[in-house]
Formats: sequence, C-alpha cells, structure tokens
Amino acid sequence: MAPAEAGGTLEVRLVGRVAVRVADGWRDDWPRPAARRLVALLALSATRSVPREVVADRLFGHLPPDRALRNVSKALSQARTVLGPGVLEADAAGVWVADPVQVRTDVAVDADRLRHAVADPPPPGDWPDLRTRLARADQLLAEDLYEDWAQESRQSHERLALEAGTALARASGAGSDWSWVLSREPCDTEAWAAVLSAAADRGPEELDTAYAECRLVHSRELGARPADALRQLVSRLREGQPTHRAPDATVGHRDELRWIEDRVPTTARGGDTWVLHGAAGIGKTHLLRRAADDLREHGCLVAWATCVSGDPAGPYAPLASALRLSHSGSDPVLEVLERGGSGAPEGWSATRLADDVAALLEHDGEPVVLVIDDVHWADPVLKALLTRLCSLAASRRWSLVMAGRSDESDHPMPPVPTGTGVLRVTPLAPDDSAVLARRLLGQEEATDPTASEAVVQALVERSAGNPFFLTELAHGAGGAPVTGPDIPDRIQALLRRRVGLLSDTARDALVLISLAAEQSTAPLLAAILGDEPAARAVRELRAHALLSGTPLEPRPNHPLLREAVVADLSAAQAGEAHGRLGPALAELAEVSGRRDLRQASARHTPAAYTAYPSADRAPAAAEAGLAAGARALRSFAPDAAARLLEEGLAAFADCAEPTRSDLTSAAVAGWLDLGRCRALLRDPEGAERALRTALALAERPLDRAQCYRRLAALHYRTGRMAETAGILDVALAETTDELSRALLETELGWTLTRRGRAAEALPILERAAQVLEDGGDWDLAAWSLDYLAMSRLQVGEAETALALLDRALARDGVGTDHPRRGVLLIHRAGVLRGVGRPEAAVGSVTEGLRILRRSRDRYLLSVGCRAAADVHDALGDLTSAVRSRTEELSLLGGTHNVRHVAAAQAHLASLHRRLGNPQEAERSEQAAREAVELAADPDVAAAVADLLARGNTAGTPAP
Repeated sequence: MAPAEAGGTLEVRLVGRVAVRVADGWRDDWPRPAARRLVALLALSATRSVPREVVADRLFGHLPPDRALRNVSKALSQARTVLGPGVLEADAAGVWVADPVQVRTDVAVDADRLRHAVADPPPPGDWPDLRTRLARADQLLAEDLYEDWAQESRQSHERLALEAGTALARASGAGSDWSWVLSREPCDTEAWAAVLSAAADRGPEELDTAYAECRLVHSRELGARPADALRQLVSRLREGQPTHRAPDATVGHRDELRWIEDRVPTTARGGDTWVLHGAAGIGKTHLLRRAADDLREHGCLVAWATCVSGDPAGPYAPLASALRLSHSGSDPVLEVLERGGSGAPEGWSATRLADDVAALLEHDGEPVVLVIDDVHWADPVLKALLTRLCSLAASRRWSLVMAGRSDESDHPMPPVPTGTGVLRVTPLAPDDSAVLARRLLGQEEATDPTASEAVVQALVERSAGNPFFLTELAHGAGGAPVTGPDIPDRIQALLRRRVGLLSDTARDALVLISLAAEQSTAPLLAAILGDEPAARAVRELRAHALLSGTPLEPRPNHPLLREAVVADLSAAQAGEAHGRLGPALAELAEVSGRRDLRQASARHTPAAYTAYPSADRAPAAAEAGLAAGARALRSFAPDAAARLLEEGLAAFADCAEPTRSDLTSAAVAGWLDLGRCRALLRDPEGAERALRTALALAERPLDRAQCYRRLAALHYRTGRMAETAGILDVALAETTDELSRALLETELGWTLTRRGRAAEALPILERAAQVLEDGGDWDLAAWSLDYLAMSRLQVGEAETALALLDRALARDGVGTDHPRRGVLLIHRAGVLRGVGRPEAAVGSVTEGLRILRRSRDRYLLSVGCRAAADVHDALGDLTSAVRSRTEELSLLGGTHNVRHVAAAQAHLASLHRRLGNPQEAERSEQAAREAVELAADPDVAAAVADLLARGNTAGTPAP
C-alpha cells in the first residue's frame, strides 16, 4: 500500500543509503540515481516542492536545458515506480509531494534531538542516543557526498552536530566525546583544553604526549602553533602535576631497562648526557618516559620536549616549550628561542645561544634534566645547539637526554661527543611480543583461547618485535586485530614515506628483494640489474636502514616492509618483476645446481601471469604452476599446492592451440591434484568440482580412469559403498583399454571386499594386479597388491597376505614418506597382529602413522589410528587403544564417515567395559547404534551388532 493510499506518512531515510518505506518494507533499489536524488530533494525541501528548473539545474546541470528538463520527467517516472501512485505530483512548473501525504525523515528526527541538546545540557540518560546520532551525522546523503546540491544540507547538519557534540562533551566530560569534537574540528581550543587537563590527571608523561599531539595537529591543520591559551594551560598543568607514579606496564627490553636504571643516579646529579636510538616504533618513547619517572623520583625537574617535523612554531620551539616549564615571565634567551633565533642582539651567534641556554639551565633552583624526544625531527639549527649542549654538560647541575630514530636517513640524529652515552633499543623477543599481544587483545577475556592464541602468534610473527607495529596490528581498523594481508594505515604511511626517498634503481631492487624472499641474493640482483647498479642500490638501501641480512643475502629489514612494498605494486609492475625473477633464478639454478632456486623459478613464472595475464606468458605459467603445485602437494602442503595449481590451471585456460593440446594431460593431472588438495582441506564439494572438471577435460583412457577412480574415492571415504561401486561400473562400461580397466577393477574389487564380499573380489583383484605388474607401473602395482593382500586376509589367508604386502613394499616406486607407503605399513601391521606377531605389528604401525601424520590426510590418518588401536588391544594395552580410537573419532569428524564411526565406537565400548568404565562404555555403545542408524546400511548394522555382541572388537577389518 502506498503512503497516499494509506492517507498517512511517507518515511524517507536520508542518512546512509536513501530509502523509502513502502507496503513491503524499506526500498533502496532505485532504477536510476536521479530518481533517488529527486526524492531526496523533495524530502529536504521545507515546502516538499521544487520547481522543475531547479531540479533540472541541480540534478542535470551538466546537460543542455531541454535535455535536463526531459531527464526530470524520466526521474519523476522512475521515482514513482518505487513510491507507487498518488505520492508525487507534477506539472509544467514543478514537482511536489501530494497534499495528503506527510513526509517524515530520519535526518529531521536527528536534527530535532541535536537542537534539543544544544538548547539544554543533555542529561546522562540521553547520552547514548545522542552519541549514536552524532556518529552518523556525516552520513547524510552518503551516496552523493560530492554533489553540489547536497552540500548545503550536509554542511548545515554537520554544523548542528558539532554544536550538539560540544554540548554533550561539556555535560559528560568524557574524553571520547571531546575526541569526537576534535575529529570534526581538529583545532578546537575548548576540546584540546579538556583533553590536556585529562592527560595531566594521568601523569606528566601523558600530558607531554597529549601536548605533542596538539602541536602536531595544529602544525598540520593550521601551519601554526597552538593558541596562547593552550600553551598557558599546559604551563599551569605542569606546575600542579601530582607526584604519584602509575604502575609500570613495560614488556621486555630488560637490558635497556637495566642500563637506564644504572644511569639515572648519575644523570640526576647533573653533568650527564645520553641518547636512546632505534627504529621507528621500537619503544624509545616508552623507555624515555620510564627514565623521566625515575629522574622525578630522584628529585629532578624534567623539562620534556617533543620535536615535530617542519615545526611551524620555529626551529627552537620544542626547546623553548621545555624551558618554559621552569622559567615564566620574560627572559632574553627564551624570547630569542621563541622567535626562532631571529632578533638576537648583535654578535649573538648559535654558539653563544647554546652557551646561554646552558647558563639558563645551570641557574635553575633545582636539578634539571632536559629531555628531547623524536630529536631526529629537530631543525638542523636545533640539532647543532643540542650537540653543543652535550659538550657543555660536563660538571654542570643539569643533564641532557635525547631519543630519536636511527633509521631516518633524511632526518639523522644530531652528532654527539664521544663521552655521550648511547643506548640502542632492540626489538622485543618473541616471548615478550606474545605477552604484549595477549595484553592488547585482552586474552584473559577471550571466549576461544585457542583461536585467540593463534591470533597472538600471527601478530608476533608479523610485528617482528616492534611494539608500535604490534599495537597497530592488534587494534587494527575498528578495533579488530589485523591478521590477514592488510597493513594498518599508520604503518603503511610510515613505510611508504621511507620507500619514497629511494632512487628508482634502489626501489626496483627492494621490489626484487621482497618478491624473491628467501632466494634473494646479491648474484640474483646482479643478474637482473647489472653488477654496479645492484651494488649501488644495496648500498643505498642499507643507508636508508631498509635492509637486514648478510651482504650476499639481503632481506627487507622487517616483514611488514616486504608486505608494504608488494602491496603497493600495480598488476603490471608485479607481473614484470615476477617475469624478471623467473628466468634469472632458472639461470642461477642451472649454474649452481640448486634445487630450491629451480623451484622458486617455477613459482615466479605463474605468478607473473597471475599478476598480469597475457597470452605469451600463459604456456610457461601453466607448465610451471602445475609442476610446482604437484611438488607442493607431494611435500604435504595442500594450501600452497592449491594456490599454485589454481594459477597454473588459470594460465592453461588461456593457452591457444596447439600448445593447449600438448598441455591437456598435465592439466588433467593438475585438476586431479587440486581435487586432492580440496579434500585434504576438508572441502568435499570443491574436490568433486575439480575432479569432474578433470573428467570433462580428459581424453586419454588412463586419464579418464584416474578421474573416475578419484571420484569414486570421494564416496568411499564417506562410507557410501553403493555409490562408489556405481561410479566404477559406469567407468568400466566406457573403458576398453586394458591398463585403465585394471586400475578401475582394483578399486571395484576393494569396494566389494569392504562390503564383505572378499571371495567375489579376489579374481578381479588378481587379474588387475597381474595387468598392472606386467605393465611395469610399479606405483599402481603396489597399490593393487595392497588391496589384494587385504582381501586375502579377509578370507583367512594371513600368510599369503603378508607375502603380498612385502611384495608391494618392494614394488612401491615412490619415496619413503609417500602416504601410500604409510598405508601399506599399517595394513602390514594388521596382518602381523593376525599371525601372532604383535611386537612386529607395533613397529610397522608406528612407522606408518609417522608417514601419515605428515600427509595431513585426515581419512588416512584415521585408518592408521584404527590399526594402532587394534594392535594395542592385542597386546593388552587398553589405555593406548582407547587413545588411538579417540583420535580416530576426532579425525572422522571431518569426513562424515558414519560407517567407520560406528565400528570405532563399538570398539571403544568394549575397551571401556574391560577397563571398568561402564558409563563410558554405555555412551560409546549408544553412539555406535546412532551411527548405524545414520549409515542406513544393513552390512554396517550387521557388522556392528556382531562386534558389540562379541565384546572384544580387536581385529576390525582394515579400510
């Protein structure tokens, strides 16, 4: 029902996305932006009407008048499709909301509440609602932020919000409310006064930090120093600061703290100078505050100053600010400093100025320690003065302490005399970083401690011991920790500024070093850039403190620097860089014979195509990506393998004939490998999609047989034996190739065995094994012999089964850590247990489990745990058997194989009963019966019923 038909109200939402309430609820699906804007114009109009010419000018001012007016008619028609009939009316002169319809907007409601807050101080009960309305004040007409017609309404509402926000801050006194005011009016004197006063209540270091931020904001926004009222307030606050000391929250930096603790008594007596230096964010300011607190406890007046880059208040402003702490009124030295050194009496040189500052400090009524933070930002004339002060400090009543970054090549630390103490602040140790991360995350309140600890370790790794980086990562955007590839804005800005100072060649070298990662070497850079350019680039990067590592193996000096460099590359730049690294690494691999360089080259080739696809890169990228993915899968790294395979397959899709035909078989293998990766990563739907894509692509009989085999295995692993057999029957019906049929018959025979039909399976498996052995494919032959052996075991021929497994292990043509070898060993353990050799079975199952644990294949590992449980049971070690069965059940939780769950729970019931745990036994028996019901398979029901009836279930059939 349209609003007019209801004779009621048209509700319009103007904050955020423009929407209207109709009979079916809120709608914001406008046919065209012009329709939305027309409704917004009418809703904001006091008369709910706008002349056509005004609408045309505001919404279509870029068009000729006749076209603009025609577009007004179109916008009106489109708006009516959303609002319904009877809401908007128009004639040749104007457009208006129909008289019976009342209009209510969310912005009008917000504005009414804001005006009420301005008129009368809001009571505490209104504060939460008022904060909510203030938080969305800048979202009025958010879809049209830069449209001229929207500016007047937006600015008017934001001015009202600022007045209301100030009224709220005055009423609540909350720092967050004053911070909101400053976010809208960064140099508001009243807000800064409240922030500075609150900081003073927390201690002198907090006041110093807040005032440094105040000066920085005024410098950035106004190009001027804070107002006189604020500077006078800071002086008064410093005079009246409490002497209590907040509890120490320092994490790590034990060596630095000991050094400071030993140095403070000397500094407090006067005549001492020392410097803290280190990388940005390493913790210098925190340690400097600790030192300042210690010095205050020794009775010193700490005159603290923080330098600001390009300080508009003048080159000596930080020093003048610190000296004003103990010197009020007029003083010629302070006046010269505050004027930036200009207007000094004739003959008053920079040296003379430093001497007079020293004299001023000397005549203080109490011991003074001048503390200068961020001294690297100081103006060169101030650095020269501080250098001179260091040489004058000996035997004086005052001391000088400075801290600054040692990695700002364009803003170096001031030189200091050899007698000045120097303390380099080092990164936090990993354990200390973890402590800080847990504190920042509030881990004691975490609902999932395991997940929280995983976040902690990710933060520790990415921050690499830098407290500032760790804090920014922990807090992230909106307060959530940053654990993915994103880099917080403040870190990104810092790193970009550093990289922006480099020459083109040095920046190019940094990109190559970052992308090459562990394969970054001086010979690699020389091969790409040339010997001399590479050497110059490395020297420049080290001069800018952007490199670590040895001369032969340069590395970015921080993990986040590498991430920032890579993140800032365009697609074309990334593709070009990977494209240069691939051939260069291949050439070095050829010369050195290093396998890791060859593998790295294979990664960069598909990466170049992925970053910036092009037809000429596709064939090499496909070949390299598929090969690298297969290697990663063999190394039990399915995550990495999946990424590489996806890159290779994407490149294959772009290959043209005849190259595409040449690579088709490799692409089929790639899709099969990707299906295995998806299965290992517990994505069965993704696995089936990959396998069916492989089947659609496969042309060779053996390739198609492999595809069917893998598809059947997906069903087999979930215990769906009938579906498994159905897929294999379909495959055999279309296959005439002898080797391919043998492969499929091996799977079919094993499926029959697992369904209790081993006698029927034996001739099928015998024939298949002979074909595979005669064909010389030892890989497939070993697999076929394994299934034949376990089928022989099912019909009571244990010795024959053992001989077949030994033959399979001898035939196995893969590495000693291949998962299939692990399966052979655990099957062999089951046979050894059956022939009365349990001690030998323990060794076999232990080695098999070791291999399977590396594979990350939950299903195969569950099979190993099942075999281990049976072996332990046979040896009488019931506790170990329970442990193995419990691990099996945990692993089966990811496979949905209720068939195996039923057998495992039945065995657990027996084990618990024999251990004297009747309640646990009853729970396991009930779980077994529930799994049988879920399986809905009479074979499973009969097998589990037999196991439960027998009590001792050791000897459960192998999978």
